[in-house]
Amino acid sequence: MSRILVLGATGKLAGIVAGKLAGMPGVDLRLASSREAGREALAKRFVHADVVLADWYDEASLVAAMRGVDRVLFITPDTRTDEAIVTPNVIRAAKTAGSIAQIVRLVAIPQGMTTAALPPEFAATRAGAAMHLVARPLLDASGLPVTYLNVPCWIMFNLGWFIAPEVRARRRIAMPAGCDAPRHWVSEDDIADAATRLLCDPAVQHAGREYVLTARERVVFSQLAGFIAAALGEPVAFVEDEAPLRAAMGSRYANVVQYLRLDGAVYGGVVATETIRKLLGRPPETLPEYLRRKRALFIP
Repeated sequence: MSRILVLGATGKLAGIVAGKLAGMPGVDLRLASSREAGREALAKRFVHADVVLADWYDEASLVAAMRGVDRVLFITPDTRTDEAIVTPNVIRAAKTAGSIAQIVRLVAIPQGMTTAALPPEFAATRAGAAMHLVARPLLDASGLPVTYLNVPCWIMFNLGWFIAPEVRARRRIAMPAGCDAPRHWVSEDDIADAATRLLCDPAVQHAGREYVLTARERVVFSQLAGFIAAALGEPVAFVEDEAPLRAAMGSRYANVVQYLRLDGAVYGGVVATETIRKLLGRPPETLPEYLRRKRALFIP
């Protein structure tokens, strides 16, 4: 029996992984949320899991959550995480708990990217590699058994919040000027299946290793519009229009646009891998496949 702790289990991706772990034999699942409302929601959804309160910014609560735990899944939310505080707290808590055989940490760092090579304007977004290039050196120096699940791509569930509303309303993808770029897209289920595999295999098999997940090819917004059109059987256009994203993001708009305008250059050197096929024994889900499966997202 392995006891696995999912930190921040109310997060979208962490929640998907928790759902897969909950059905795995030999897994004793512990889930953590920093909010009482989150703890209550997790307890209702995962009736057989041990659900606790643990805050990234409260080292003592992390120590308590890690007591008796073998494995930890560690996924931090973009833009809202101060990795210079959170990651050292997790490291110290894991060392104090003394039972951790493996930490699986999700990052999104282009192969070979360094802090020095990261444009300052991108670092200011505090998202993706801007966060993870702070966290990774700290974890590398910790001496802890860390497995990196590196996904230097866009996760397909993002389509639901920044693409789908405008497609539903006007059958178009609308983005501000300068935000298009060829991007890798990986489905959340492929990532969650990979994380589950890493957490359920013997810890020594993956500790100290990095697994880079990518798509087979990059896709620009005009191609994406064509894929959605094919899934719906209706025309979908790509237009440059900042109004929908501005309305959706409110005060976060400037930060999101800065990220969109820079991530094409930052992630442009990502090299496609066969990791998903090797790790899961099947090919990655493609965007057309995902869009057919999630067709309801785009229907009013």
